[in-house]
Amino acid sequence: MKKVIFLIIFSFVFLCYGFSQAPEVNIRVDITNVAVNGGTIYLVFFSTAENFRNESPDYAFALQAQSGTVSQELSLPAGEYVISAFQDANNNQRLDSNFLGVPRELVGISNYFGRGLPSRNFDRQKIPINSFTGTVTIGLYRF
Repeated sequence: MKKVIFLIIFSFVFLCYGFSQAPEVNIRVDITNVAVNGGTIYLVFFSTAENFRNESPDYAFALQAQSGTVSQELSLPAGEYVISAFQDANNNQRLDSNFLGVPRELVGISNYFGRGLPSRNFDRQKIPINSFTGTVTIGLYRF
């Protein structure tokens, strides 16, 4: 009887652990409006509003700007993310902005389509990444 109870408890714990882990999802991110050979492109993913507010990405990638559209295939845990990218024209590894905070380099963010300044609100900019997400397109824009 003890073995049966142990087996039931072990199975329950194993199932709970398995369901608590977000499945990995394969996606492709296309970055458009890239200035060819105009500097490294930095692509970052934020999974929480706090990380987004603190500019502390969960995942980060550096890509070479060899064509007008740059693609990156990757695997992420399913969830909601804000995806941001910028092209570092002067290769100082940071986004340069003027005294008002307006970026001087090409910038793109999920759920932004080039009109006005993008929102700093995580909930407005987030997109779902799940098994139905195939390709996410981020356009780079100059302000």
